[in-house]
Amino acid sequence: MTPSQILYEINGLPFVHPEFNSTKLLTLVAVVRKNIDGGELHLTTYLQPDFATTLYNRHVAGAPEFPPHQALSNAEQLMIAEAKNNLKALLPEWKNLLDIPIKIHKLLNQQVSLTNPLLPQQMFLGEAAFTTITDLEEFLVHELSHIWSSLIAEIYDFQLKNSSNNYVLPSGTGGKNPRGVLLACLFAVSAVNYYQRLLTSGSVRARSERLVYLHQYFFKSLATLQASDELSEMGKLITSRLDAFSGDLTTKSI
Repeated sequence: MTPSQILYEINGLPFVHPEFNSTKLLTLVAVVRKNIDGGELHLTTYLQPDFATTLYNRHVAGAPEFPPHQALSNAEQLMIAEAKNNLKALLPEWKNLLDIPIKIHKLLNQQVSLTNPLLPQQMFLGEAAFTTITDLEEFLVHELSHIWSSLIAEIYDFQLKNSSNNYVLPSGTGGKNPRGVLLACLFAVSAVNYYQRLLTSGSVRARSERLVYLHQYFFKSLATLQASDELSEMGKLITSRLDAFSGDLTTKSI
């Protein structure tokens, strides 16, 4: 299947298009992983976080190590469960996205949150991610967007081989490649959708200033992608989808 056919099959992008077909993407990724493994295990086995991480650790040169981490406390697990339930109630079309098999770990460094495409379906949350339930909801959306988008990249990468690492995110973070910018752009639009729904629901937890910041972050990262000549066919197609979707984003209600 071509990149265009893949996006057609999965009906768009996770956390962006409500009709996105999460089941189809998971099936396609499981087949990719099965082909890498060369085994005959049931497809669901290839969607387990630890199995997938071990698989890529075996087959990808320079696969990353886990950052310093520990198990979540009972209180943190309960807070994550509450945040997921809140998100499902607020955005019921995201239910399947929130129920993907993942492992969540507590970071022991100063980072707030972390995922890595080569540590599939592994999420790391720092102390600051648990400051408030709204913070935690945003970071879950943020990192789940990375996890789901990275599944697409497992099928077709977003960047050309040997792409440079001299891109700068709107936050000022440098040393990024085109894939990193695209993942950031996808996270931003996902978080915009979350805060926009929170605002229109009338919640007292709505943060209009955060919505404005993320809205600008999305458009700036999108402009960086549009100026790049290092995107793969899949990267260009996703950028085009995001550009088309950008017309639907608004802060008029602020």
